[in-house]
Amino acid sequence: MTDQSERVAAVTREVEEGPPPSDRSIKEIIEALRPQLQELVSKQMELTKAELAPSGRRAGLSIGLLLTGAAFMLLFTIFICFTVVYAISLALPLWLSFLIVSVILLVLGAILAGAGAASLRKVDPVPRRSIRALRQNIDWVKGQLKR
Repeated sequence: MTDQSERVAAVTREVEEGPPPSDRSIKEIIEALRPQLQELVSKQMELTKAELAPSGRRAGLSIGLLLTGAAFMLLFTIFICFTVVYAISLALPLWLSFLIVSVILLVLGAILAGAGAASLRKVDPVPRRSIRALRQNIDWVKGQLKR
């Protein structure tokens, strides 16, 4: 029993006291870790780029759709406005014809802009895996410096 008690006491002392201090200076430790840190940063950048690429493509597509919708809306507005205003002005005053056409165009524009905005809201720009990996890497470096 005493042998086991002595072991428990020894382990308890080691845990309480922490690891023995290193004879190496911080500069030596950093020099030893430099190649690993450089590779780690390089891999972290590759991971971040790979993770952000799909979100960037989706955001670009969404913005492209939004702009294309706006361009078609403008062309539609130019070509159809005069036709519709002319047709309505046959039965109503000209000012009321323009007002009716303007309200219709406003509703169409709002629908297209809403669809583009809803598509943009679905894009997640946060590189979650990269952040998690970076935190793990920081913890690893802290562990290396404690040795």
